[in-house]
Amino acid sequence: MEIRFAEDGDLEAMIRFNRRLREGGRGEEQMTLHPSLPGEARYRPPGFPVYRRMMIAEDGREIRAAMLLYHHNVFIKGERLDFCWADMPVSEGIIDRKYSLAIIQLMKRAAAYQPFLMTMGVGTPDVDAFRFLVKLGWRWRLAPFFFYPVRVSKTLLGLRYFKERPKLRYASLLGAVSGAGAGLSGLLSLRRHLASFLSTCQSAEEIAFDNWADRIFTDALPEYAAAIRSDAATLNIVYPPGDPGYTRLRVRRKGAKEDVGWIVVASKQMKDNRYFGDLKVGTLADGFGRVEDAPALVAAGIHHLAETGVDIIVANFLHAAWARACRRSGMTAGPSNYNLFVSPGGPLLREDSFPPEEIHVARGHGDGLDALV
Repeated sequence: MEIRFAEDGDLEAMIRFNRRLREGGRGEEQMTLHPSLPGEARYRPPGFPVYRRMMIAEDGREIRAAMLLYHHNVFIKGERLDFCWADMPVSEGIIDRKYSLAIIQLMKRAAAYQPFLMTMGVGTPDVDAFRFLVKLGWRWRLAPFFFYPVRVSKTLLGLRYFKERPKLRYASLLGAVSGAGAGLSGLLSLRRHLASFLSTCQSAEEIAFDNWADRIFTDALPEYAAAIRSDAATLNIVYPPGDPGYTRLRVRRKGAKEDVGWIVVASKQMKDNRYFGDLKVGTLADGFGRVEDAPALVAAGIHHLAETGVDIIVANFLHAAWARACRRSGMTAGPSNYNLFVSPGGPLLREDSFPPEEIHVARGHGDGLDALV
């Protein structure tokens, strides 16, 4: 098995790889055919350390496993370290056991290339990917999940979580048809508008990240034990200007025009989604600012998404201050299947390091937004 980075000439082989997965009943495991980050070609300065490449395992005939190595930086107690997000590791072994070793060889080579690897998401402990990473010695921590039902009745009827549990299904149906859902939607809307009116902050949407974002990152970084690099150059690569999948909100104080921070949001109309059915889902994807200003940033994201007509808003934040901000803004904690995994060669999530609740990671990190934009 040869392990190497993919080249342009591998495109047809990757198409065949995806076709075999699809024909084997694993169409949801499709690898992207364009591994670059959204704004990489246009907004990445020469030599900048944030970019993505595909690593493949081939047996001389076909590609049998592939993964994306998303090169990035993380600041740990102020020190900048290189690492890679290990995104979408997929093996043909999930449909043909004779290729099951391909992913192991691929992961070993990736760890030799960059010992500090991380990934987000993965799912519950009963899924193959979760068990696989645990067997490789990766450490993990669950990132709390929060939701805000903008249209309560529609959310009660639309969430698959309620539909698949008989007691909850009947309770949600009762809440929807009784008018309780509509009443709660009205109360949440009133609370949201009152909080916006009383807030000292205001937000401006559809902005490009510039020097102001650099200042926010530099000023707020010392308050986080660990945070993913989020200066303007990085943000324009990951959430590029003009990309309709994201809305970038610059949050400022009223009157003084002082920058508070920023939050990136996204929305998507679902269709027969395994979690959200046919709901329109808004996501608080990413954000940064001083810890004390996290509530204002979360509230700005919720208010914007609610005004654009989403049915439900979701978020995953590991840092305790951002989790508290979600609760303070009216979001409810729900069962989470979203995890931060760190390879054995990475310094985070070790017993002798700082608490995981001091690590700032969000849904937009890694490949966490693939299903939500």
